[in-house]
Amino acid sequence: MKKFLLLICIATLTFTSCKKEEKPSEPGIEETAPVKKFVVDASSSSVGWTAYKTTAKTPVKGKFTQLKIDNPLESATIQGALQGLSFEIPVSSFFSNDDIRDNKIKSLFFGIMKDTSILSGTFKKMEGNDKQGKVTLTLTMNQVAHDVEMDYTIDGNKINISGNIMMMDWNLQEAYESIHKACELLHTGEDGISKTWKEVAIEGVAVVKEK
Repeated sequence: MKKFLLLICIATLTFTSCKKEEKPSEPGIEETAPVKKFVVDASSSSVGWTAYKTTAKTPVKGKFTQLKIDNPLESATIQGALQGLSFEIPVSSFFSNDDIRDNKIKSLFFGIMKDTSILSGTFKKMEGNDKQGKVTLTLTMNQVAHDVEMDYTIDGNKINISGNIMMMDWNLQEAYESIHKACELLHTGEDGISKTWKEVAIEGVAVVKEK
């Protein structure tokens, strides 16, 4: 009988000890998933352009091969990584797959401007969602800052940005006349008229990565 009572006491103590080791859950505290942060990756992003010549509006396409972002902004959404983002584009990275054309444009168009080495911009007001919308780009060149409304669409981790700029919004009359004169024959169409369009289409791709 004594052995039986001793066994009951040992079992009771063991059970009580195990109960004390259990950590009770604290009310009101729940585990949450880490918040994602997105930033634009300048090394993977790109800026393309389309200029036009002849009265038939023949397109001439190219790109800038370098894009600099000193302070990429963190955002909880992909599109939010664009808002407030500032960037710089070296004019020396202008590329159209034609060395003669590239040298002319660098020297006889950009070279006529003030502050000829860098184009800069900041994305400001955004209206839209995680699929599409509009964004205002403040683009600075020839020491003139001008706002351009652009469209954006999101495909996976890419923000595709497109819009048109008009050269005269940046007081580029002198630069325009310089390049038009240099390319007068090349910009002459079948109708015998030489035309260099003052409109340029911009197509950018901002690749967003998770930080």
